[in-house]
Amino acid sequence: MDNINKTGGLWNVVISLGATVMAAGLAMVTGSITALAVAIFMGLGFLVSVASLLHMHLVEREGQEDLEINAIQTGRGGETLFTEGEVLPAKRSREQFERWGVPVVAILLLGLQGFGVYHLAANKLAVVYENLAAGKAVHLVSQMYLGLAGAALLAVILFVRGQFASNLARIQRDRLLQPASDSVLFSAYLLFALAAVMAVSFREQRIDVWAGTVMACLMAVLALENLLSMIFEIYRPRVSGRKGRLLYQSRLVGLIAKPENLFTTAGKVLDYQFGFKVSETWGYQFLRERLGVLVGVQIIIFWLSTSVVIIEPSERGRKLDILAGDESQAQWLDPGIHFKLPWPFADVERYNPDQVHSFYVGLEPDEDADESGARLWLKRAGKDYESLQKTGELYFPTGSGDESSAANLVVPSIPVHYRIYEVSPDKRKNLESGWLNFSDPEGILKNLAYREVSRYFLGDTMDNLLRAGREQAIVEIKKNLQASVDAKGLGVEILYVGLADLRPPAESPSLIANSAPGKKDEMDPGAERHSQIPVAMAFESYLIAGISKWKIEYLANSLQRQIKSAQTNEVQTIVENARMEADAKIQMAEARVNSSRLQNNPFRNAPVIYPIWLQMRMFERSLEHARKFVVVVKNAEITSDIDLKETIRRGLLEVEVPDNK
Repeated sequence: MDNINKTGGLWNVVISLGATVMAAGLAMVTGSITALAVAIFMGLGFLVSVASLLHMHLVEREGQEDLEINAIQTGRGGETLFTEGEVLPAKRSREQFERWGVPVVAILLLGLQGFGVYHLAANKLAVVYENLAAGKAVHLVSQMYLGLAGAALLAVILFVRGQFASNLARIQRDRLLQPASDSVLFSAYLLFALAAVMAVSFREQRIDVWAGTVMACLMAVLALENLLSMIFEIYRPRVSGRKGRLLYQSRLVGLIAKPENLFTTAGKVLDYQFGFKVSETWGYQFLRERLGVLVGVQIIIFWLSTSVVIIEPSERGRKLDILAGDESQAQWLDPGIHFKLPWPFADVERYNPDQVHSFYVGLEPDEDADESGARLWLKRAGKDYESLQKTGELYFPTGSGDESSAANLVVPSIPVHYRIYEVSPDKRKNLESGWLNFSDPEGILKNLAYREVSRYFLGDTMDNLLRAGREQAIVEIKKNLQASVDAKGLGVEILYVGLADLRPPAESPSLIANSAPGKKDEMDPGAERHSQIPVAMAFESYLIAGISKWKIEYLANSLQRQIKSAQTNEVQTIVENARMEADAKIQMAEARVNSSRLQNNPFRNAPVIYPIWLQMRMFERSLEHARKFVVVVKNAEITSDIDLKETIRRGLLEVEVPDNK
């Protein structure tokens, strides 16, 4: 028979109900998303405590029924009282509850968890995130003092009750009291987190939506755990006499409420692995008993370290005391080490005057995009292209024509560099007298830049902006923006306005009109239909026509130059060939004349001998390499023969043949 502490279960129900009502009241008063999530968690805990109390009641009735049956059976004639069939209504009620009631409670918990996740994510968080993305000022938490006091008080009450009930259930081994006790202790931790959120919201309201997102994710994880537990329970083998698992008990909630259970499990694993009682050593016991204290001390030290502030030489620090609640009493900090109250009771805003800051008007380039290839106008590239397209902030109209013109929109990506004066020249506004007088000075500067860019684009044509008018546009926009900033008194110097990245949009005008907010996709049948050609393609066709015309003129001029050059080269070639032939003939004539002059004097001096000498000389030259044969015969005249024919090369006849010895 299980140990039953029905009184403890009743206390859990009463405390959970009261805490749930108070948490719901805090959520309504403060309007906090985190408080609403905590109230949903506590409502789930209240349902668990009610199911646990009902289960205790049925088990207690079964125990009393067992005692009565045992007493009857020990009496006279008791053996034959239930011979025909046992009638045990309490036992049957408990079995029916465990068979049908517990799964119904688990399904109800799963439904409430799913509804809570949907309500937080779709109805609360989605709206806040949209407003934050649009740059709207969102007030998330009100009545912070009341929320902080109420959350802290409820947290202390539930923590004391949860610790007592949880330890009592562990000591008495009361498994039915354990789920509700874990839920109460888990609710206490959630309320501590809510109190921290309320404290931080004095300075940063967005902490509420961040904490609410974490709560929604935690609820989704609990819903997934509940679903998996029910699936595993369906396929769990049934063993007679073995107690079933309580489906309304969350192990994740128990782990968060009592993290020391991890040490128990880890100790059993270590004991099994090492073969001796590692969990009984003094080191393990010290770590188990003092780990929470050590973690708490580290958290406190980390929290106290937020009271130390280091201001760099290039920074200006402005210390704000949140407890004072008056920003006019803010203290300026010079570079160095300073001390303040711990976060969130005091904060230091850091500024970097006289340093270059920048932002983009229009489409901000995507730093992760691959810029190695060609940048095409028809390619949609840039950060948040789709979202800016839907809101219409992506397109800037130009004065290139009326509304029917296909090329009157431009997509700019204009970097604006500026710096905030620390000490302004000519008695202008600076950081203290100008920039800090506005709640959102950077937003004002961006709006002024958007206004000046739009105004200038409306007064210029798209053709001029994309071709020859960029330098003038840079000068004019920078001058106009500086004048607007000075008139506003922001204390800012505009350093540079870049117009290098201007391009037509990759969409057609009709698609742009249909994608605007409030426009329907269906067009009026009687209305004039616009062309579906993208603006970039329409502007490119104008440029391509100009390039084609220039290409034709260039090819015609080039062909004309080639023909003229060919004609000129042909005439010059003929003249040069004639000149070369004439020079060659003149040189040959001069050589003959010189040769005649050299032979004239010897011929005159020896007209008979000179021809014979000349003939013998020519004969000598011709016979230099000829073969000569001289035949000498006794008692005969000497004869000679000259062979002027060479049938075999001289080199073959003069080869020396080695002797074969």
